[in-house]
Amino acid sequence: MLSFRYRLEPDDPEQIRKISASTGFFDATDVEISVNLAHNALSRQERSHANDNIEEPSFLLAEDNGKTVGYACFGKIRDCDSAYELYLISTLSSYRGHGIGRRMIERLLLTVRELGGKKIFVKTEGTEQYLPTRKFYESCGFRLEAVLKEYYGDGDDCYIYSYKFAEEDEAANLLPAE
Repeated sequence: MLSFRYRLEPDDPEQIRKISASTGFFDATDVEISVNLAHNALSRQERSHANDNIEEPSFLLAEDNGKTVGYACFGKIRDCDSAYELYLISTLSSYRGHGIGRRMIERLLLTVRELGGKKIFVKTEGTEQYLPTRKFYESCGFRLEAVLKEYYGDGDDCYIYSYKFAEEDEAANLLPAE
């Protein structure tokens, strides 16, 4: 049974490393960034004895019967009243295609809305390998806002998507029907 949690545990940075490395999408630098973000979030959490500072990168973890199988890293955009960014989202390769990413997005949207967020942004690469990622975001209700040419390198554009919460969005029905 899939469950979610926000509080990091001491072994989560290594679980995040395994999940990130399993995808085939993240290079070694991206994997280390994910792990470092988790270590930093865990350290903040331990100092404050709470995980209530969503302005700093925070994590949402998905567990299947106690096994961590996915994560999303997100936070409030500095200098913005009500905008958030999804920095990273990943599912353990052997669990891809089971709707876990979509359920993490659903939970993330609920959380951001509860925090007063009005919009959430996500960036992804423009290469052919990332076409399924872009389609995934679109299927979750994200809309393309901008394309930054050759942002990641020659021939590798940056696609920026956003999800804007409408006043009439119901908390239990944020995503479009499949």
